[in-house]
Amino acid sequence: MNTDDCNTKMNDMFTNTLFKMGFFDFFVKMQQEGIDATRKYWIKYAQENSFFPGTMDMYERMADFYIILGFVPKIKHDQVLSENKSLNEENKFLRDTIQELQLNLFAEGGEAAQRIWHKSIDKQLELNKEISKNFFELFRMLKVSSE
Repeated sequence: MNTDDCNTKMNDMFTNTLFKMGFFDFFVKMQQEGIDATRKYWIKYAQENSFFPGTMDMYERMADFYIILGFVPKIKHDQVLSENKSLNEENKFLRDTIQELQLNLFAEGGEAAQRIWHKSIDKQLELNKEISKNFFELFRMLKVSSE
């Protein structure tokens, strides 16, 4: 079997849904049993008071190993998933609320701009009427004075 065949078979195995589910369960079980066995071992030797040199260092390294691999107790994992779900729902609610507020703000701003535009057009028309009235009055006065 060559390397490409081996890689293909490994990829097929890792993409299999049943393998993924079983693999996760295997690691959870391995973690729980490993931690339980370690606790029993350390409790037994702690009672006998016969630690060998470097025991505590090795215990810390084992804990670090589990942490590095990302193992957490299933209860904590489920709590984090639940919290993630509620945070996603809250984020969606907040995004929807912000979008609704922005739409209301744009609508109100658009209406205000439209009112201001109409007022300025109305004032401009009034000024134009007044200017034309004054202009015609000036011509009438010039015509009367020239006669």
